[in-house]
Amino acid sequence: MAGPATGTTPVPEPITAPDPSTRPEGATVTNTETAPSAADASRASRPIYALKNVSKTYKQKNRTVTALTNVDLTIPQGQLVAIQGPTGGGKSTLLQMLGALDRPSAGSVLLGEQDVAKLGDRALTDLRATEIGFVFQSFNLIPTLTALENVETAFAGSLANRSRTEIRDRATAALREVGLGERLDHLPAELSGGQQQRVAIARALVKNPSVLLADEPTGALDEATRDEIMGLIEKQWKERGLTVVIVTHDSWVARRAERRLHIKQGQVREV
Repeated sequence: MAGPATGTTPVPEPITAPDPSTRPEGATVTNTETAPSAADASRASRPIYALKNVSKTYKQKNRTVTALTNVDLTIPQGQLVAIQGPTGGGKSTLLQMLGALDRPSAGSVLLGEQDVAKLGDRALTDLRATEIGFVFQSFNLIPTLTALENVETAFAGSLANRSRTEIRDRATAALREVGLGERLDHLPAELSGGQQQRVAIARALVKNPSVLLADEPTGALDEATRDEIMGLIEKQWKERGLTVVIVTHDSWVARRAERRLHIKQGQVREV
């Protein structure tokens, strides 16, 4: 689903990263930089993601569908990346690889020091539970649970051994951080679209992940609410030093990123 129309929306002001990185050649950078510092070199030497020669194929009836083709991609720790491209071009498949939701047919996907392609199901589940937060266009909230209870669902699997008090306190703090301290007991149906997405962001970040992956996080929102949600994501990115990857059809959203990628027919290039 495409994002809101942007024909009359002004180009956003440049943003400043929490700790600017050395960009790959050809990457679009919105913030003005001077000569690379020691911090730049340190951050560039610690990629959070390293994809090498990654391909993904699927069997569909009697034919083979190629979703990714020989993708090489490095994402430094703490970078804000936007991915755009046509429907069916491979965006969702790439996000699944980054989110440890699927394994490549060939190649390696390193998240830190761990190769997703070589991990078993239990290890992948633990990796997602501790290192990755997900935000979706449709919010994916459980309609029968309150905002607080929805955020508490993040503590599952390897995180389930936390005490009830710790889980409740952390979920409460996360909702207050996104501006919903007065909505803890509200069901999703009692919240606006923007408020539901704030709950989803709180759920993604309550476990203190290293990475936030957002699939069209503003696609179901009007322009004013879209701007608020992007501002919230940027604020969390800066304050937490997160690595953020956003898949979007909205060029206004993409221009907010430090780095823009375009994927078409399974191949990734810098914008």
